[in-house]
Amino acid sequence: MDSTQLNLLKEQYNDYFIIEHDIRINVKPFAGEEPDEQQFERLIPEPFLMAGEQVLLEQSALKSLNRLGELAEELAVYLRIQARKIDSMMRYILMQQDDPQCRHFSHSYGGSALCFDHETAFTEGTLLEVKMFMDNSDGAVFALVRVIGVEPVGDKFRIRTTYTRIREQDRELIVRASLHQQSRQLKRKAELRQQQGQA
Repeated sequence: MDSTQLNLLKEQYNDYFIIEHDIRINVKPFAGEEPDEQQFERLIPEPFLMAGEQVLLEQSALKSLNRLGELAEELAVYLRIQARKIDSMMRYILMQQDDPQCRHFSHSYGGSALCFDHETAFTEGTLLEVKMFMDNSDGAVFALVRVIGVEPVGDKFRIRTTYTRIREQDRELIVRASLHQQSRQLKRKAELRQQQGQA
């Protein structure tokens, strides 16, 4: 990878909102050249495809309820309960994809970037295969990333990467998950402030 391509990837790092939060990820070097879009789609493990499809189906089902009027709320509650059951099963299936030997935790992530600590100082431009397991049934993502920065942090290295192969629906999933997490963090901070004010 030449320096011009690497610089373009570095510019993309901040294209989307990035949140500091640790989620479980699997990271390993990708063997071979970067695949094209069709080859990449064939690489995605089936459970990750199923998880993405499930999220899209759930969203479209809930959107169509708006046209039903009064009955929509009761039906929406029922569908959310069913969706939680499916989420639980999907989470179990996805956890079978989690390889303890490749397991790490993110430092931060967003729609264009993933940052994590690793014992290996990958060189800039290295292509990595990443599985991201979002919190709170927000889904899971399979992507390829390129290393754009490495800095020592204690006895490990902080690896900054940008996505080079990711499905658009998975990027949207990451964006939604990061916004949900930000909302949770802000809510916790507000609760802490309120508790400190009452003490």
